[in-house]
Amino acid sequence: MSTASKHPASGWQTYRRLLMYTQHYWQLLALAILGMIAAGLTEVAFAALMKPLLDGSFVHRDPATIHLMPLLLLGVFAVRVIAEFASGYGMAWVGRSVIRDLKRDVFDHVLHLPVRYFDHVPGGDILTRLNYQSEQVSEAAASALTTLIRDTITVLGLLVWLLILSWQLALFIVVLAPILVVLVWSISRAFRRYARRIQDSMGQVSHVAEEVINGHRVVKLYGGEAFEAARFSAINAKNFQDFMRMQAVSALSSPLTQFVLALGIAGIVWFATTGDRMHSISVGTFVSFITALSLILSPMKRLIGVNAVLQRGIAAGESLFGLLDEPREAEAAQTLPFGRASGQIRFEGVGLRYQPANFSADSAASNAPWVLSDINLDIPAGKTVALVGRSGAGKSSLMASLPRFVEIERGVIRLDGIDISTLKRSDLRRQFAYVSQDTVLFNTSVAANIGYSDGLAADKTRIIAAAKAAFAFDFIEQLPEGFDTPVGENGVLLSGGQRQRLAIARALYRDAPILILDEATSALDTESERYIQAALENLSRGRTTLVIAHRLSTIEHADLIVVLDQGRVIESGSHHDLLSIEGAYAALHRLQFKSADLPQPRL
Repeated sequence: MSTASKHPASGWQTYRRLLMYTQHYWQLLALAILGMIAAGLTEVAFAALMKPLLDGSFVHRDPATIHLMPLLLLGVFAVRVIAEFASGYGMAWVGRSVIRDLKRDVFDHVLHLPVRYFDHVPGGDILTRLNYQSEQVSEAAASALTTLIRDTITVLGLLVWLLILSWQLALFIVVLAPILVVLVWSISRAFRRYARRIQDSMGQVSHVAEEVINGHRVVKLYGGEAFEAARFSAINAKNFQDFMRMQAVSALSSPLTQFVLALGIAGIVWFATTGDRMHSISVGTFVSFITALSLILSPMKRLIGVNAVLQRGIAAGESLFGLLDEPREAEAAQTLPFGRASGQIRFEGVGLRYQPANFSADSAASNAPWVLSDINLDIPAGKTVALVGRSGAGKSSLMASLPRFVEIERGVIRLDGIDISTLKRSDLRRQFAYVSQDTVLFNTSVAANIGYSDGLAADKTRIIAAAKAAFAFDFIEQLPEGFDTPVGENGVLLSGGQRQRLAIARALYRDAPILILDEATSALDTESERYIQAALENLSRGRTTLVIAHRLSTIEHADLIVVLDQGRVIESGSHHDLLSIEGAYAALHRLQFKSADLPQPRL
């Protein structure tokens, strides 16, 4: 959990941080602000023109005033048109640019977050921040800022004009100002409280929906439709209730504030029309005053209404900046340059445990169990090493510590004799190719998936060679667009065996000195598996190959087999040596290969 999430920043600190994103567009922002100021002042100018229009044209019948007033009115509205366009278009450009940059920064930050972060934070929550909350920030960055500047200028200008016309009449508005400030402050707190609740519930809605979409086959097969519908309905109902509570505050705030203003207007009308004041105030002055007062109501209403948008944006900004403040994968203070490794790996007293999400380095020692404990293992370059053991023995954790997906707490891991914690992560991870039993493909072309490690600079010749070596070339050629055929989300348009062969082709294209195979042939039929095993054997020559094995038949020819149990190495040796000592490996072997001797259930 980040510090930011423990101690939320104030609304002003969050909004100021958001406004810092506008500094790259300060010229356009300055032009837009000038447009807002000009637009706001045209309201004041219109109210001011009422006095000479009535007194000069209708009361005193001044010819010069009669001819000048239409031109002045047209001039005011011409300035207003230009100012409104400059402010509206300019702020729209700046606002969307800010959101584009903010989304870019958030996405880039997500790419560099530690792997363990994704174990604690649901993907739906991250997507909600990137999409829904960023749009809330957009409203605060563009429309809310426009309203704040333009309407504040309008209100202040009109108040000044009211004071110029009659300070006695304007006194009614000034007296009401503290009441309005307290009212708006109270409403702001309620808005932000409900905005945070809405964002939390939106994250839960996205999370449940994402789970159902990704696991739709399991839902259908196990008849989970009713359960999932009830779960989604409960979360959706909570989101609805939170939203309606905020709408109730929003709907009440505007008429309540207008009622307070109406008290001031009623007082002004009473004061101006009683006693001898009727004779001391000209018609033009009174109409100009009432016009200014009526013109002040709309911007006041917008200023009060924008508070809801602003508070939603600030709450969304707190969430987005909280994500941006999450610590990235840390690099060493000084990293060593590293080229292509030979592949020699050594584990020296390695210990690993997974800390809970709320664990702090400043708190007491963690009671988390050790997932790996006192691992000592020497893997020569170019050898094939298999890791076996029961589920939860620590095989995947040991492999995850090599590319530093997880950070070990004790000991040292060395690559070619160099402590991997002193290497730049990108240099370290360049040494690995990985194929797992849970194939991950991206919703792009076949060629892009195979040449993924080179991105847009992928070599088509190498892509074809990798596809042939993975025995994927024939089925790729039969696809509608060949290598340019989109594979769908996570390769949904391909069979399981085809997806697995593309993943193997991606590893072949990578041509890394170290291969990590997590039961890489599990999704292939028997004939394809035989060809792929042969391709992997050719590929592993001269490379260090680490195999997480579940089927012992696939690792009988490994140079070294390491047996793990409860995070410790309990046996190591060749297949024949381990069988001969009649230990844990032999027991696992008998369990897999002599299951036919077990009593069969009666039907």
